Amino acid sequence: MTTVNLLVVERNADWSQWSTISRSLSAVLMLVQQPDETNDAFHARILKRVANDRQLLDRVVLLRARSTAAAGGDELDLKAPWLEHIGATARGGLRVYPEAATA
Repeated sequence: MTTVNLLVVERNADWSQWSTISRSLSAVLMLVQQPDETNDAFHARILKRVANDRQLLDRVVLLRARSTAAAGGDELDLKAPWLEHIGATARGGLRVYPEAATA
C-alpha cells in the first residue's frame, strides 16, 4: 500500500514555512480551502477524502490561517472531531503550523 502525507491548507494560510515543511515530506496529497468554502464544508471534504483514499497516511500537516485570536476570533480546537480523526488516522500524527511571526 502506498504511503502519502496529507497537507491541509486553510484559506489565508501562511505559506512562508512551506519550504521547510516540504523538505521533510515525500509524497504529498494537498487539500486547500477554496475562497468561497466554509470551514465546515472544508472539514467535511477533508474527512471524505481521507475516508475514500486507499493510501496509508504517514503524517498530516496543517497550515493554519492567519490568526484572528487578537481580534477576538477563535483559536484552533485541537479536539475538534475532524482534526482528531485525521490525526489518529496518520501513523506519524498531526503537525500544526500557525502563522509565522512577523517582525
